[in-house]
Amino acid sequence: MHMLLKRFAGRLTLTLSMVVLESAGWLLFPLVIGRAIDGVLGGSTRGLYELAGLGIGTIFIAIGRRVVDSRAYAGIYVRLGEEMVASAAERSTSTRTARLGMLREIVEFFEHSLPQLITSTIGLAGTIVILSTLNVPVFLGCVAVAVATGILYALTGKLTTRYNEGLNDEHERQVDAVDSGDPVRLGKHLRAMTRWNIRLSDLEAGTFGINWVFMMGLLVFAVGVSAQRTVEYGAVFAIVMYVFQFVESLMALPFYYQQWLRLREISGRLARVGAEAGAPA
Repeated sequence: MHMLLKRFAGRLTLTLSMVVLESAGWLLFPLVIGRAIDGVLGGSTRGLYELAGLGIGTIFIAIGRRVVDSRAYAGIYVRLGEEMVASAAERSTSTRTARLGMLREIVEFFEHSLPQLITSTIGLAGTIVILSTLNVPVFLGCVAVAVATGILYALTGKLTTRYNEGLNDEHERQVDAVDSGDPVRLGKHLRAMTRWNIRLSDLEAGTFGINWVFMMGLLVFAVGVSAQRTVEYGAVFAIVMYVFQFVESLMALPFYYQQWLRLREISGRLARVGAEAGAPA
């Protein structure tokens, strides 16, 4: 993955810069809506014009980014796919097919998941900064929940990597198992894949459930504190919306962390192919 960032730095810089601009636009919506509400209640329409301008600017950036992304990442996938197949020419068809699919996962991560990851990260950091100016107790509650979530997923990271390694081993055997025509061998392969998928799913469900308890506690605390300590209706609305945005961003980050762990394991496999063949992976 580091190799991909280095080789295609120009294309990725353009697309990711547009992601940052788009994310900043979405981040400002609760604050601008809250100002618009207070402005209308005070007899001013300036906030409504600001909201309209923010909406139009953000959507234009979002459309432009998606148009650029589809073309940039299609070219990256074609080039890397050609190089990977050539460098793994001595490998079995099953392994080459599986690794081409794994390469597609990496490119799709950069095209789809990385922009969402950046959006969630900016949303998380931005909401914490804004909440620190709007309501200090809610801000401290968000920091505490973020730390607890980080510890939870750090403790399960090695287990996630081990399960992904086992699943990817089975993916590389799939075409050979199907091509063998042996029902016993194919059944054994499918049961093994199912076991790894179930282990990953159970681990994800458990960590998600624990994390959701943290989030619900934060939501209840934030609504109670903001209603007691804030006078302006628009400000209360903005605080609650930012807490929702914080929760949404924080719940999404572990998914991308787990996906990154899987893709790191895949990248290691593809890099080994290139190293063995003396060509880029």
